[in-house]
Amino acid sequence: MPRTTENKITNNVETEIIKELLIEFKKVNSATNLNDFFKKFMTNGERDLVFRRIAIIKFIKQGKKYHEIKKILRVSDNTISNSVDIILGRGYGQNPNRKRVFSKKYIKVKSKYRKYKGSESIINIINDII
Repeated sequence: MPRTTENKITNNVETEIIKELLIEFKKVNSATNLNDFFKKFMTNGERDLVFRRIAIIKFIKQGKKYHEIKKILRVSDNTISNSVDIILGRGYGQNPNRKRVFSKKYIKVKSKYRKYKGSESIINIINDII
């Protein structure tokens, strides 16, 4: 059944894209070809994300601790946890039991200062001008 959302591609188009990607994957038989593949389909930032995820997965499988991985790759705990989800077969960031923790900087703090309420009415402003 095709998707109807404007920003999503239809299943038919998605299937065609997957076929094209498989053709390109088959051409990859060396590090140079793989690098060319990434340059063709990804920005440097996207390529870096993929390589970091692969490195995280490799380090987790080697038994490295989160703090070691964070120090080596300069990634967050959440990035590592999301990569562990891949290892466990859930997909990136798909742990339904993950407790979400938000940074304190995003929690609103009540101001100790009284907010400016403006003048009592527009009539007072006009009287001040006249």
